[in-house]
Amino acid sequence: MVEQLAIYRRYRASTFGELRGQDPIAKTLRRAVADGRLGHGLLFVGPRGTGKTSTARIVAKALNCLAPADGEPCGSCTACIAIRDGVTFDVVESNAATSNRIDDVREDLIPLITTPPTDLKRKVLILDEVHRFTNDAWDALLKWLEEPPPGIVFIFCTTDPSKIRPAILSRLQRFDFRPLPQASIAAKLNDILAAEKRSADPAAIELLARLADGGMRDAESMLDQLLSSGIETLRAADVEELLGLPGADRIVALTEAILDADIPAGLAVLADFEARGRDPKVVVDHLTDLVRRALHAALAGGGSVPGDAAKLPTGLDLGGTPGTPPPLAGRSRDELLRLAHALRRTEGGRGDADLRLGLELLLLGGGAQVAPTAQAVAVSSAAAPAVAAAGATPATTPTRTRATPAAATAPAPAVATSPAAATSPAAAATVASPATAATPDAPRKARAASGDAASAQWEALVAAADPATKPLLADAVPTFANGTLTLGYAASKRFLRDRAEARRDKLQSLA
Repeated sequence: MVEQLAIYRRYRASTFGELRGQDPIAKTLRRAVADGRLGHGLLFVGPRGTGKTSTARIVAKALNCLAPADGEPCGSCTACIAIRDGVTFDVVESNAATSNRIDDVREDLIPLITTPPTDLKRKVLILDEVHRFTNDAWDALLKWLEEPPPGIVFIFCTTDPSKIRPAILSRLQRFDFRPLPQASIAAKLNDILAAEKRSADPAAIELLARLADGGMRDAESMLDQLLSSGIETLRAADVEELLGLPGADRIVALTEAILDADIPAGLAVLADFEARGRDPKVVVDHLTDLVRRALHAALAGGGSVPGDAAKLPTGLDLGGTPGTPPPLAGRSRDELLRLAHALRRTEGGRGDADLRLGLELLLLGGGAQVAPTAQAVAVSSAAAPAVAAAGATPATTPTRTRATPAAATAPAPAVATSPAAATSPAAAATVASPATAATPDAPRKARAASGDAASAQWEALVAAADPATKPLLADAVPTFANGTLTLGYAASKRFLRDRAEARRDKLQSLA
C-alpha cells in the first residue's frame, strides 16, 4: 500500500510566490537572496501553522538553487529536489522541543556547524521551537552566532520570542509571521479541493477558515480529516458533525436563551450538547466568538445588531439563512457587552465540570449573572425609591442615559441595575468585572445629571455618613432604580469600590 502524505505536506509552499498571507516577508527574503544580502542568522516568529518552517525550506532552496530566477528557487534542479526530499546533509532540521540541552548542542549541532557543506553551496541549519533551549545550550551556540563559519546560515523558528535571551536576539534578523487572514486560508482550501477533484459549500470553507484561527496547517489538517469521510460535497453541517462542533444554530439558541433568561430553552440546548458529547470548552469558545462578532456588528450599527445582513460591516458574518435577519438582530451593544464580560468569568473554569457549571449558572442567573460591567456596589434599600421619586421618575432620570455613551467613549463605568438586583439584595450587591478607566470628572458629571431634588437627597446622604464612610460616597456615581441604590466607581477608584463592598451593610442601613 502506497503511503499517503498528509495534505499539509503535499501542498506545502515550495517558492516565495506560493506563500499565503506573508507577502512582506516573502518579498524581503526573495530580494535579500537575489542581492546576496541575506544575514547568517534569521529568526522566524509567529503562531503555529503560519509558514515558518516552510519559509525556512524555501530560503534553503533559494540559497542553493542552481538556476534561481530573481531569488526564487527553480524547484527542478538537483539541489532543490534534494532539499525537497530531505536527502541532503547540508540542510538539517532539528526540534529544540526534544534536543534542547547543552549535550545535544555539543554532540549534534556543533559538528554540523564546524564542517563545511558537502554537496550544496550553503549549509542551512533550521532549528524549530528554539525558545525551549536551555541557557547552557544557548551559551554553547552563542560563539558560533558571533563568529559563524563561512557558508552556514542559521534559521531559528519560535512561537515565543520572549523566552530568547537579548544577546541572541541582537544577532539575528527577525521576521514576524502574522496569523493568516481568513480569505487567504479559504483561497488555499479551495485550491486544494480543486486539485483533489472535490467540492465544498462556501459556508463550509468559511467555517474551516474561521476555525483555523489564522493557522494554515490547522485548516489543512481539518480538511484532510473531512475528505477522509468520503463526502463528495462538504457542507457546513458536515464540518460541525465530523469535527464535533456544537453547531451555529444551537449556539445562537443558547445565546438568545441567556439574553432572554429563558431557562427551559437554555437547559434544553445544554442537554443536547451533553447528549452529543460536545466539549464544554468548545461550546464556550463558540459562544464567545458569536458574542464578539455580534458586538462588532452592534458597534458598527449604531448601538444594536442590524436587522439586515447587508448592513453588517464588510467581512463580518453572523451566519444565519440568506435573506433573513442575522442572528441576534436587534440586540443592543450593552447587553452583548455584559454577556461578553460574564463569559470571560465563565472561561476561568479549570475543567469540563467547571465549564458546564459556569454555563448553567450563566443561564440560571439570568439578569444577575449577565450583570452590568461597571465596578459597582449595589445596595438594596426601601428608602431608595423615595430618593428617586424626589428627583424624577426612573424613565427620565438622566443618570442612566449618560452611563451608556460614557462606557462607549471614555469609557466610564456603566451604572445600571438589573431586574434580579431589584428583587434580591444579594444579587444587587454583586460586584461585576472591572470597567475601563473613566475620565477624572465622570463622577461629578454623572452626579450633576441627576435631578435637583435627587441630587440634594444624595448630598444629604453623604453629609450624614460617618467619617469612615463619607470618602466612599464622595467619589461614587449614584443611580436610583427599582428600589436599588447603585454606587459606581471609576476604574482608578478600585480601592474605594472594594472598601464600599466590604462596608455594604453599613451603606445599606445608611440608605
